[in-house]
Amino acid sequence: MTKTKQTHAPRKALYSAFLLANSAFGGVTIAAEESAERSNWRVGLAVASVDAAYKGRNNETFVVPVVGYEGEKVYFRGVQLGYRLYRKQGAELAAVLSVAPFRFEPKKNRIDALKLLDQRDFRIETGLKYSQHTQYGRISAETLVNVRDFDTGYRSSVGYFYSFSKQPSIWQFGPRIDVSYISGSFADYFYGISAAEAQRSGLSEYKSKNSWNTTLSLEGFMRLNARWSLAGSVTRTFIDDEIRNSPMTEGSHTTSAFVFLSYQL
Repeated sequence: MTKTKQTHAPRKALYSAFLLANSAFGGVTIAAEESAERSNWRVGLAVASVDAAYKGRNNETFVVPVVGYEGEKVYFRGVQLGYRLYRKQGAELAAVLSVAPFRFEPKKNRIDALKLLDQRDFRIETGLKYSQHTQYGRISAETLVNVRDFDTGYRSSVGYFYSFSKQPSIWQFGPRIDVSYISGSFADYFYGISAAEAQRSGLSEYKSKNSWNTTLSLEGFMRLNARWSLAGSVTRTFIDDEIRNSPMTEGSHTTSAFVFLSYQL
């Protein structure tokens, strides 16, 4: 694990924007693709309550602007840039580059021992993302690695979303489940405690192994008129023991929620 430097850029907006981007623009994009009109540029405002597994931190609430673009090959959603390699009959494979929503800021922690740990900065990730739309729901999968430091591991996930709507271009609402595999190096970067950190903080040294997280969500989308759309989500992630047993974490799950209002230019 390497210690990262403090930065002075407004990373809080980037952090929350990434959390919102896939879900918020995902619902808007799907609806647009299934209607006669394609979506190009969209702007919006999102309100999110983000839970973290770290001790000494409460839920953070963000209000951030989000911008999205959907082209034939290239798309941009919040802080994720994608290039479609394949797109046919409801299937899509894209190469993506994004800022990942994981960080640990010791100076903002309330617990003295955790304030003495190294900062874990956000990752710039790249990889492949696949989705398949069927009459039974939407299947997705992705694998991402950190381009800033390949030694910090990778994460992969598969997901399934089912909408109860019979008018998907107007509204969607339904459950989603995601299962994520997190490599040992990935988990250890964010939740491990090195020997040097243990010595100066008094916490036990900890090294994470490969882990699995399961996420359950309720997602919704509604087209208010020709240009305005509203999307939202409530998400609960159940944390693997390899992460939960770290001296840095508490609880068995995290809960996050957002509401996103967008306007098609």
